[in-house]
Amino acid sequence: MSFRSDPGASSREPIFASMAEHMPGALLQYVLGPGGEHRIGWMSPGCQEIWEVAAQAAVQDADLLWSLVDAQDLLAMRASVLESARSLQDWTQDWRITTPSGRHKWLHGVGRPQRQPDGWVVWNTVVVDVTDSKRSGDAMRDSEARFRQLLEYVPNVSVQGYGLDLTTRYWNQASERLYGYSAAEAIGRNLLDLIIPPEMHAGVVGAVTEMIESGLPIPAADLSLRRKDGTLVEVHSSHVYLNIPGREPEFYCIDFDLTERRDSESIRALLQSQLRESQKMEALGTLAGGVAHDFNNIVAAIIGNVELALDDVPANSPARTSLMEIRKASRRARDLVQQILAFSRRQVLERQVIELAPVVEESVRLLRATLPAGVELNVQIGAGVPRVLADATQIEQVLLNLCTNAWQAVRGVAQGRVAIRLEAHVDSPAAAGAAPTAWARLTVSDNGQGMSDETRARMFEPFFTTKPPGKGTGLGLAVVHGILRDHDAVMEVQSAPGEGSIFSVSFPAVLGAASATVSHMAQQVHPQRAASPQGAHILYVDDDEMIAFLMERLLQREGYRVTVFTHAAHALAALREQAEPFDLVITDYNMPGMSGLDFARDVKALWPDSPVAITSGYISEELRAQAPAAGVSELIYKPNTVEELFAAVDRLVRSVLGPQQRG
Repeated sequence: MSFRSDPGASSREPIFASMAEHMPGALLQYVLGPGGEHRIGWMSPGCQEIWEVAAQAAVQDADLLWSLVDAQDLLAMRASVLESARSLQDWTQDWRITTPSGRHKWLHGVGRPQRQPDGWVVWNTVVVDVTDSKRSGDAMRDSEARFRQLLEYVPNVSVQGYGLDLTTRYWNQASERLYGYSAAEAIGRNLLDLIIPPEMHAGVVGAVTEMIESGLPIPAADLSLRRKDGTLVEVHSSHVYLNIPGREPEFYCIDFDLTERRDSESIRALLQSQLRESQKMEALGTLAGGVAHDFNNIVAAIIGNVELALDDVPANSPARTSLMEIRKASRRARDLVQQILAFSRRQVLERQVIELAPVVEESVRLLRATLPAGVELNVQIGAGVPRVLADATQIEQVLLNLCTNAWQAVRGVAQGRVAIRLEAHVDSPAAAGAAPTAWARLTVSDNGQGMSDETRARMFEPFFTTKPPGKGTGLGLAVVHGILRDHDAVMEVQSAPGEGSIFSVSFPAVLGAASATVSHMAQQVHPQRAASPQGAHILYVDDDEMIAFLMERLLQREGYRVTVFTHAAHALAALREQAEPFDLVITDYNMPGMSGLDFARDVKALWPDSPVAITSGYISEELRAQAPAAGVSELIYKPNTVEELFAAVDRLVRSVLGPQQRG
């Protein structure tokens, strides 16, 4: 290939040589002829550093530099030169080369074309190595792309990018879900128009202005921002301020939806409150149970001695009235003890599958006998009420307590009304395909004075009562709460001052199980007691001298021979010396040094045929389970009525004596 010479080249060489000394990169003159001929007119020594080619070699063979251009950039490179020659517009181009040593470089060239009279085009060109900056830019773009891709798919972190004019530039998928705007809807719009409520506009503008002036990000904070549908959402919003050289500053908002956390905090606060309430109830229950245990002996002594005194006093004696009042008060004390034990859950829970209708009907018969004057009691029992797993005695207690509270609430009302309703109830399934939940619902409602919010908040608190002194213990609803919890039942309360109260209790249904249809109240009725077996010998052991003395007098009055001990060890010594067995051994359960079970085992070891009974104010499940193995024939709750106590004694004595009584 032949090239025409440039007659002015020699005169310009000193100029290019001077420029080369003060400029980075390489200076060269590129010449292109009308027929496509090309050559390098002149080249600075910097070409050696860029191309690893000597200037003289490049001047002698222009194709040498073209051969170093990467194949993927070659067509674009040629097209840029031809377009600059055609339009005589400045030439600028980035391209890649591979040097003879194998190094890969990015080059950037700039030149201004001049057409000569003979049609040749001459470019005086500057070429610089931009490999480092190009790689840095590529790395930054790659990093930014990865960063944006990462943020795009983080599910619970809402990220938005804004310019300093608050125009949205970035909007990830989490922002779409949180605020309701798609990226296409959000990008290009002003931040204030998207998610900032009007009352916050001035504060946001001020905060952004301060961030721009100080270069410090806006402090993180909990905010209520606006969704597309106008609703507010609580978020924890933090900010990142980016000021990258060569680019316009921008800032990013990183928002976390606080809805789930708020819900979790509410649930945690509720659970903590329930835990504190449970701990308080447990502590009070332990205290109350201990007090009730000791109080049992006192009440039993009062009840027993009153019965003895009534037998000793003539019917027309003025003292009889006082004794009757003492008996009435002592029975109230006994009922209070039972309430305390129920609250402390120290009563035995005997759940079985039962129908609630008979329990309600029998409870109503008892309630009508004590119904206050002027109060109307309505009862409705619906059809198809499902069976439940429950303790009939405790369900009766629930109904009695709720009705007692209702009667107290309607005092002073012109036409007081209390309604009891038992019905079947079915909840709609919470999820598609789930089975509905069946319940037996027991409701007690009244048209009384109702409760304030403060009273409702404390109504299950033990010993809290709004009744006047002497009218209530504050244990009624606390007992109900404990019983319902043991039965997995759910209570709903509706009440407001002047509007009465509605207590609805829902017991989970037991489907497909046989029910215990025997009347609970009927089970409690004891047959009439026959005359006591005269002369039967009973050993009675109780560490409480008051109870021991009382039982000795009661049993002797019934015609029994009684030997009483207040120390279990002394009683065992007497048993070892006894020539013949006692007809019955009765022992207290809680005694110092030896429990009633231990004493029973020792008795059975000495006299296997002697029946043994244990009396206790707290008959636990553990005691019920261990008693048969220890040879105990019966457990007797104290305090109980004298008739019930004697009935148990008679049964056990007759089991030994048989039909022929010992004379």
